[in-house]
Parts: sequence; C-alpha cells; structure tokens
Amino acid sequence: MKAISVLKKIITFYYYFAILGFLFLTIGFPIIYSIKKNKVSLGEPIELNFMDMKIDCSEMNLGAFITVIFIGAIILFQFLKGIHLFKKSINDLSNGNYFSELVITNFKKIGQCFLIFGFGQWLFKIVAQLIFANDLNLGIDNTLFLSSIFGLFFLFLSEAFAKARETKKENDLTI
Repeated sequence: MKAISVLKKIITFYYYFAILGFLFLTIGFPIIYSIKKNKVSLGEPIELNFMDMKIDCSEMNLGAFITVIFIGAIILFQFLKGIHLFKKSINDLSNGNYFSELVITNFKKIGQCFLIFGFGQWLFKIVAQLIFANDLNLGIDNTLFLSSIFGLFFLFLSEAFAKARETKKENDLTI
C-alpha cells in the first residue's frame, strides 16, 4: 500500500499545480496581453506560446484574444476535471474500496475527459493554425496520442472494475 500513498501525494501535488497553471491561463494571459498591447509599438509582434504553438496576437483585439483563451480554458478544464476525478478515486482506492460505484463511474468520466481533452486540443491547434498562420500542418502529436491512450485505458478500467464488482457481489452471495 506504500505505492498508493505515494501516488496519492503525487496526484495531489500535480492537481494543485495544474490549478495554478489554469488560473494563470485564465487570468494571467489576458493581463499580460493588455500590458504588452499598451507598451509595444505598432508593427512589433506580440507572440503567445499557448498549447505548444506560437500565436501572433498583434492584430487581435481583446475580445478575440479572450475568446482564444476561453476556448483553451474549456479544453484544459477537461484535463483538470479528469485529474480531480482521479484524485477522488485514489482517495477511495486507498481506503480499500476497490470496486465501489464511485471508482467505476469516476474511471469512466476520467476516460471521457482525457479523450475530450486530447481531441479538443488537437482540433484547437488545427483551427488556430488555419486562422493565425494561414497554414495547415496535420499531424498527431504526443498530447493527442497519450491522452487517447489514457482515456481508453480508464474506460477499460471502468468496465473491468464493473465486471469485478458484479463477480464480487455474486461471490459474496454464494458464501
């Protein structure tokens, strides 16, 4: 059980660290953008490194910039929600409730969140490339690949734990 306690600590640390990053995205980026927009002379680019791509924000007004940040925040929120559900599931698993309904439903939701996050970020990158760079580079990056693997794995775990729960119930009744 030492491994689950270490995992619980790591997930808790990562969850709170991710919340800080999310808050910086939703609050800090618009503030930095407005400060840079006021200080930078005309013609000088304002680049934003966001989701592993550079976006030139020099020609964007504040409304368009906040829209980009809002859509990115919705996508990242799915990842944060998945980590939060995993944190709740780890708490239940560390108490010995391996086949509880909470763990099964959370694993299913975690899988869905990771899939939405991966495909949402991939789609966001494609649309942003078309809008901001007038270029289309299709490819599969690590985020899409890994989030799809994790999403499908958690969906599988949900089904496996549900079957194990049913088997446990049947065994408890026959004894």
